[in-house]
Amino acid sequence: MILRCALLLSIGLVIYAQTFRFGFVFDDDTFVLSNPFIANFSNFPEMLKVFPWTRSVGLGSFTLNYYFNQLNPQGYHIFNFMVHLVAVGLVWALADLLFKITKWPPANNPLTKELPFVIALLFLVHPCQTQAVSYITQRFESMATVFYLATAYVYLRARLSENRRHKLALGGLAGLLMILGILTKEVVITIPLMILALEWILFPTKRGKRFYVGLVTAGIVLYLLFTQLVRVDLGIFSKLVTSQSHDGDVLTSAGYMLTQMRVFLTFLRLMVLPMHQTLDYDYAMSTGILHPPLTLVGLIVIGCMIWLTIKLRRKLPLVSCGLAWMLITFSINLMPRANVIFEHKLYLISFGFFLAGVVALSALVSNRPTVLKILWCAIVILAVVSFERNKVWANELSLWENNIKRTPNKARVNINLARAYGSLNRYDEAIAYYNRALAINPTNVTYENRGVIYFNQGRFAEALADFNKSIDMDPKYFLTYTKRAWVYKQLHNHEAALADLERAEQLAPNFPDIYVMRGRIWMELGNHEKAFKNFEHAKALDPTLRISINRRGN
Repeated sequence: MILRCALLLSIGLVIYAQTFRFGFVFDDDTFVLSNPFIANFSNFPEMLKVFPWTRSVGLGSFTLNYYFNQLNPQGYHIFNFMVHLVAVGLVWALADLLFKITKWPPANNPLTKELPFVIALLFLVHPCQTQAVSYITQRFESMATVFYLATAYVYLRARLSENRRHKLALGGLAGLLMILGILTKEVVITIPLMILALEWILFPTKRGKRFYVGLVTAGIVLYLLFTQLVRVDLGIFSKLVTSQSHDGDVLTSAGYMLTQMRVFLTFLRLMVLPMHQTLDYDYAMSTGILHPPLTLVGLIVIGCMIWLTIKLRRKLPLVSCGLAWMLITFSINLMPRANVIFEHKLYLISFGFFLAGVVALSALVSNRPTVLKILWCAIVILAVVSFERNKVWANELSLWENNIKRTPNKARVNINLARAYGSLNRYDEAIAYYNRALAINPTNVTYENRGVIYFNQGRFAEALADFNKSIDMDPKYFLTYTKRAWVYKQLHNHEAALADLERAEQLAPNFPDIYVMRGRIWMELGNHEKAFKNFEHAKALDPTLRISINRRGN
């Protein structure tokens, strides 16, 4: 046991230790870098007014990281890696328990001890896990998976216990883990259905049936409590959603669900052949059962998996468990949202794939050495691919340069690459990619971002033109007013700059940069009293904002 744990740790470090020196990327800006609430635990209630309750445990982990590491990304990456190791340990424990419950293979078969460990290794090294581990923000997914696996494991231990006190204690613990999971990410809401499936597959006796009514009732009550807690808007199924996965698509609930049939096929392909991975997919909506034809193929595959889950329940219950796990954990993706696909969603789903795949291979290939050779070869290859894939997550530039190769015609990818170039003062390259993004899908934010680049180059007329276009497209986007005020200030049009800042204040009165900028203008105009009041107000809004303190001192 100790040697195997050491092996898991060693392989994990070989793959992921490089990420400890990586930076923040993509949504890390929203949840960490630009999230003032994580600076103090006392801000937690205010943070939950901005972010959903269903992310509260994950958000709390960012606050904990900030307490120890401030904005040093190393601590955040180490935390993600530790969560991954816990998930791997739970995969091993749950797989081992499932093998013991089903008594497959027989106890005298050496594979009985080998296969659960191999499943844990596959979970550890698969390249599709890198997005949930190396991308700091996606600890939401990995932490939710930890609670999901732990809930299933503890429930089964309670189910098997002969001691009434132990059964009640473990049952209560399973309930607590489930609640913590739901407060980490919404995917855990499917756990009542998963427990029902495990009951149906693993305990096909009359005694087991007595659990059904209680569990279904508990699941319904939990669901109702959950919807009240986070105020889930069930009207989302009737709304039109602008797709963030393919420019120009407007997602209907039917179109979204049909698209998920293809997404399921993509997930299966990635698990078997993890090639052409990317963070931000360019994924068009399915417009009909045959448009494109893979939509129907995906539906047929899901139908076949449901049939196999039922058919193999007695002969190969572990395969049945694995298939049920994949289908149930994927089902949460049928709820419409703007992004139709992200690889981190495979983190939870993958346990079912590894369980069903390893057991099916062992059943088909009777020779033990052959089975283990195949699996160990797969582990080595996957580990190497994961090591290489992790290099992509080093920084914004490496991430989006990789992404643009896969999705050159997606506006968001071009914008993010342009931002990466802009942060490195590579302005000409930044403008080139902003131009491409505007050609694909012109938005007010893209014009605003390009205007910032023009401003940094001293091209004030072009910057002003872009900020004007941005405001024309969305007159309520306050940031553009603050940036147009920069230009007016440089052009010594203080009256226009102050008017823009007044409009920005009306739209976002709690944004401190507005008052810093206005204070600077009043300083230039020689009105130190008004300048001081603005810097004082900025400091009150954000005590950590150094520029407001420095300007106030001046």
